[in-house]
Amino acid sequence: MASSDFVKSAIDGADKITDILNFGRIIFYPPAGFCALLPVAMTLRMLAHPAMAAYWSQFLSDLVVCSKSVPVWIASFVFGFIIANIGFVTVIDKFPAPPKQPTDRFSYDFSYPRLFSGGMRPKEGSSKDYAAWLIAEYYRYVEIAVYIPLGVVLSLPVYSGYSLLYLIRTSGQGEAFVWNAAHFAFAFWTLGSVLAWAWIWPDFWVPRIAKPLFQGWVLSRRSAIEGLEDFINDPKLSQQSGTQSPEKKQ
Repeated sequence: MASSDFVKSAIDGADKITDILNFGRIIFYPPAGFCALLPVAMTLRMLAHPAMAAYWSQFLSDLVVCSKSVPVWIASFVFGFIIANIGFVTVIDKFPAPPKQPTDRFSYDFSYPRLFSGGMRPKEGSSKDYAAWLIAEYYRYVEIAVYIPLGVVLSLPVYSGYSLLYLIRTSGQGEAFVWNAAHFAFAFWTLGSVLAWAWIWPDFWVPRIAKPLFQGWVLSRRSAIEGLEDFINDPKLSQQSGTQSPEKKQ
């Protein structure tokens, strides 16, 4: 096997590996899982150690230690894929597809297959899909807009529970009941949880942010596919591919 063939086969194998592992998702799935698991890890650490007198000192200590914990990040990597499945089934899969619209033949999405290939028609048997990359990359924005905010929304009730457990553990340290930072933090996290679950997520974020992104991706996907079909079926390219220069014929 020639060295060029070896290099080509190695590159093709690397492409298949990246398709399987999907590095784009590996980048933003763990942050989604981390947002949700961080308060869980903080709560477990707080319960495993004596509670400090000051709430925010305890909170920041747990936050810093758990943020640097390798096991937390490993668990976040796994849980990120769980959040992605939950987000797809409960949110993305519920979005209706936008109605068909006339294709803008001057749009970037329509022209991308032709631009990506440099205007050269793909060879017979080529595995290159000049529209697939654009479609996949646009879809990343939809996933990011759903999965990471979903991780944040899931974390808010856990922060509220963290504050409540702190209050219970420190309730016997004072001689009399006194309002302190833990009470206000518990009220803040609880109010944030209620607002996020009752209004921000279902009535604002999903319909006004995530849904338009998804529908924009659907329109881009349709345009890119139509652009690829137009590019493949272009009669000018057919004539060029069927015409060979005298040097090549000789």
